[in-house]
Amino acid sequence: MMLLTTVIVLSLIALSALLLAPWSSRGEYDRDAINQALYRDRLRELNGDAANEQERAQLVEELQHTLLQDIPGGAKAQQRPLNRWILLPGLLLLVMVSLGVFWKTSAINRVQELQQVVALTPELMKRALDPDAEPLTIEEVARLGLGLRSQLETQPDNPQDWWMLGRIAGLLNNYDMSVQAFAKAFQLDPKNTDLALDYADLLSRSTDPRDSQRGGEMLRELMNSGSTNVRVLSLLAFNAYEAQRYQDAIDAWQMMLKLLPQNDTRRAVIERSVAQAKASLSVQATTGK
Repeated sequence: MMLLTTVIVLSLIALSALLLAPWSSRGEYDRDAINQALYRDRLRELNGDAANEQERAQLVEELQHTLLQDIPGGAKAQQRPLNRWILLPGLLLLVMVSLGVFWKTSAINRVQELQQVVALTPELMKRALDPDAEPLTIEEVARLGLGLRSQLETQPDNPQDWWMLGRIAGLLNNYDMSVQAFAKAFQLDPKNTDLALDYADLLSRSTDPRDSQRGGEMLRELMNSGSTNVRVLSLLAFNAYEAQRYQDAIDAWQMMLKLLPQNDTRRAVIERSVAQAKASLSVQATTGK
């Protein structure tokens, strides 16, 4: 790639130099004027060197005959200097060809890079799902996301890949892609409780009021379906508190306290949250806000 770029640049420089070179006709010579000058010089030599008049006359006649033979048969065509702008189409053609080759080569390189990423996707996926494996770096997470997107173009009905893509997009702070991926996964597998919980978690933490409301609705649906686990209650309490529905938040946290063992360290955090929610509820009742 570097060699190709260098060749293109050097070719452009060479053709530009040729185009901008100062073309001139000053170096052209008049053939007749040269012959006349040579004739006069030779004639002076004959006048000084000839031994007698007869020999001199013979040599002069030969010299004249030679001069006549060297005279062009037709009128000398007027020579015009080469117009450098006639090279402009060639320069433009070279530029277009060079850009075309560069674009084609770059596209090939991108395809090759994508193929390498796709080939590594199964290994990266295995590491991502293995809690004992070495954690993925941010760069590897981005590569896994790119590989999953490529796979989903050919296998768009795989809810697990959409689910994983949503989680990866969330790690990369790409909220829009994460929501779209989770929505597609949930559409394909709406009965998956863990998937629904992850999707609701994402929506309930959104700064968009509509997404946050939708997340709360999903959490309440999970509660009504019998999914009374600690994570559902925690998310439901958080969503209710952010929406200033303090009594709902208190009810969810108190239900969590009933599920957690007495020695669970999370109980102290939840009890403080309940106290804060009760204080906010009291202020809300007083001010009406």
